[in-house]
Amino acid sequence: MASWKEKLALTAQRNRQEIVKAKLDRREMMRLGLLTAGGSLIVKAGLSARAFAAPGPPDAGAAGLTPLTTPGVFGPPSPPATPWAQPMPRLTVKTPIDPNTMRFGPPDGTTPVDGATNRVAHQFFKVDDSNPTQFNDKFGTTNGSYTGFNIAASKTKFYQLEMKEVQLKLHPTYTPTTVWGFDGIVPGPLFRVNYGEPAMVRFYNQLPSITKPQPFGITEMTTHLHNGHTPSESDGNPVNFFNSLNSPSPLDSDGKPVNPNGFKDQHYPNVKAGYTALGDLVGDPTEAMSSLWYHDHHLDFTAQNVYHGMFGCYNLFDDKDTGDETTGLRLPSGDYDVPIFFNDFVFDQNCQQVFDLFDLDGILGDRFCANGLIQPTLAVDKRRYRFRFYAPGPSRWWEFAFYDGAKFIPFWQISTDGNLLQQAISVSSVRVAVAERVDIIIDFSKVAAQRLYLVNRLEQVNARGPTGNILTPGTPLVQINIGSPAPDHSVDPAAGPLLLRAYPDPDFNALLARAAKANTRSWRFERGSGGWMVNGKFFDETVVSAAIPQGSEEVWLIQNPGGSWRHPVHIHFEEHRTLSRNGVQVKPNVQNNASVDYGRKDVIELNTSEEVKIFMRFRDMGHTGKPYYDRYVMHCHNVVHEDHAMMIRWDIV
Repeated sequence: MASWKEKLALTAQRNRQEIVKAKLDRREMMRLGLLTAGGSLIVKAGLSARAFAAPGPPDAGAAGLTPLTTPGVFGPPSPPATPWAQPMPRLTVKTPIDPNTMRFGPPDGTTPVDGATNRVAHQFFKVDDSNPTQFNDKFGTTNGSYTGFNIAASKTKFYQLEMKEVQLKLHPTYTPTTVWGFDGIVPGPLFRVNYGEPAMVRFYNQLPSITKPQPFGITEMTTHLHNGHTPSESDGNPVNFFNSLNSPSPLDSDGKPVNPNGFKDQHYPNVKAGYTALGDLVGDPTEAMSSLWYHDHHLDFTAQNVYHGMFGCYNLFDDKDTGDETTGLRLPSGDYDVPIFFNDFVFDQNCQQVFDLFDLDGILGDRFCANGLIQPTLAVDKRRYRFRFYAPGPSRWWEFAFYDGAKFIPFWQISTDGNLLQQAISVSSVRVAVAERVDIIIDFSKVAAQRLYLVNRLEQVNARGPTGNILTPGTPLVQINIGSPAPDHSVDPAAGPLLLRAYPDPDFNALLARAAKANTRSWRFERGSGGWMVNGKFFDETVVSAAIPQGSEEVWLIQNPGGSWRHPVHIHFEEHRTLSRNGVQVKPNVQNNASVDYGRKDVIELNTSEEVKIFMRFRDMGHTGKPYYDRYVMHCHNVVHEDHAMMIRWDIV
């Protein structure tokens, strides 16, 4: 029988959910006495889960593993879910289609922006006015010319994704959970695309009308391809959200509906950075990326919509990382190249997601999912695998390791944020902050045990970030069952130094010399005025915090002046190189706190009282004088912080 404290905690959870559904703004909640001056919900019985409730009892885990406790999760625990009850799903691969079969017709060369109140032309994708079925993609042709339109001559691939509300079973004992997903699945489909083959993706928004009350989230969407070298109008800027087909279309300045069919076409050139300086449409081969992902990025609602399920996978290939283990770098491929998305959720007694808007530190869950299912199993062959680890958030950091019940199994880290390292590094764990990606190779043929556990060793007791304590052995996430030997044509990193991809600036001393001549900007990520700020200011989409000339090189100082918060800071559009952390120069081929600082990245693990110095280039796009073509953003990717205004706009001018 539930205790009186547990009953009060359940009541508090329900009452908080009703406040969320009511969509009261901060001023109304202050007037009603529901918020403190600092912006958090008051600690009160019947409203705040912190008034009485203690974390729920631990789940039964695997022998020798840390039980599943709920540090940082206040209120009633999620319904119990026995681990290892279902296999982990592989991601569904998205296939291209004939653009003439697209719903509402082929792309017309335009896309809605600014909350679908305006429609603008794609910068690099043109449609023949006299024959709408013919187009010219600057990056899909051999010469980049817009003279002539020929669909057959282009390398462009076309896709369509449907944003849907569906009910999915996340565990055999759970009743279906209402989620939002691309194509109605969570995670969304896997794009396997090649450099030199642009993608035009149509996003159909078939979510419920914005007029229909939701437990949390908003049914307008804007999709960011993290971290594509993408024109601004297709980058998923937070202000470029668009309406559902089930909602009234926003109107333009003339009072005409802009998006009555509820979709947005986004153009992904799949081009490497630096193509302008090289005078080609290929770009710098050292700027290639591999493991990207896409997610909703709606202003003020990113955390809620991502928590709802709006994220998916996007993998890029080239002549080195080919997707075929018999060619190029010979990395594990096909069924042996496995992306895994890790989430933590809280569920109510009806197995529905609970999102607490009133903890401005962030959101932690007490149920752990891998590729959308709670603590699944994974059957593997005795050979090498490539795992791509993703952490969509909202707020949990991870440190992944493999445990056989007695010891941790070594493996090889080969990337940071989807960028291949210059050399594979032998490690025993990898840290992944929100939105980071790490690719690894593990050789199950060298594991004596028949079963391993993929565990999270990083202690995190609240959403402010990890404590820094490393758990032994850690929280189990996936049970890995090792089967029989299988043919393996991939390269063995243990046979010698596995050289992967050279960096754009291979001479680090020369890079430091360039950085010494570059313009320097400082960005302070800090708490203030009841929210999250950058340089003492909340995000204002109309304010350009940095106007950067195209072709510039700059040094940015990313600073956390104090407090107990950590911030995974993400910069759109361009990768960066870390120069130093707290004044200490980064070193190659080694980890620092289970992370590699020396490689190319787009997320900065900004720890407490820390300054990270990075070098960036700003190339190729923008520089039009039109905001909807020039603007990008930087923000904290603890997306609760982002949604509470920890973001700045920067433009390429």
